[in-house]
Amino acid sequence: MQDPSVGLGLKYIQTRASGARRYLLERGIQLLCSWVPGPVGLVIRALLYRPLLHRGSKLGFIESNVDLLYMDSILLHNGVYIDKYCRIHASKAEIVLGRNNRVMKGAYVCSYVSNARKGEGITTGSGCWIGINTHLQSGQGGLTIGKNVLIGPNTSISTGNHDYEKTHLSAIEQEFYGEPIHIGDNVWIGSNAVILGGVTIGEHSVVAAGAVVSSDVAPYTVVGGIPAKKIRDIQR
Repeated sequence: MQDPSVGLGLKYIQTRASGARRYLLERGIQLLCSWVPGPVGLVIRALLYRPLLHRGSKLGFIESNVDLLYMDSILLHNGVYIDKYCRIHASKAEIVLGRNNRVMKGAYVCSYVSNARKGEGITTGSGCWIGINTHLQSGQGGLTIGKNVLIGPNTSISTGNHDYEKTHLSAIEQEFYGEPIHIGDNVWIGSNAVILGGVTIGEHSVVAAGAVVSSDVAPYTVVGGIPAKKIRDIQR
């Protein structure tokens, strides 16, 4: 009879890397150098991490105590900076961080779900700012963020949802699914905002702090409230 702990061990690895060898390599390298502080740590990680990242990745500025999972599905463009205590958790749904992105302390950028689909991860344009403790999630649907997008602290942007109509099943057994989110260029999203799946936010719009966005936002518009409603237009 097969030892059930073996199956659990393989499942654990599948949540964190594309294979057992990759898991041991990625975790081993990070164990050796993820803790090293200061400029020395930045240089060491830039040199050792780049070969493990998605083909075409550039040298990133990765601070100490950053956790990278499924490194071969993480693509960093020039000038990406990832602050301390962030977790970038990819899957077969890739995470692509655009040129000169800033991912600030404690942010969680995740494309891992058990039924993730390739091509439906997270892609950001150049010049984006991802605030402290912000959560970006998509393993289904796809989260696309344009250029020069400013995302305030503690914001949650998630394509994911769960069915709740099958009442003969427990909440955790019901189907997970994702709906795409598209955020245009030069959008400002205030702190503690929540963006739900299936939403498009037009360019040069503003989402007020604490808003819950469950429907599309037109370009050059300020929205706020729960659920978010139009407050005013932005002069073009």
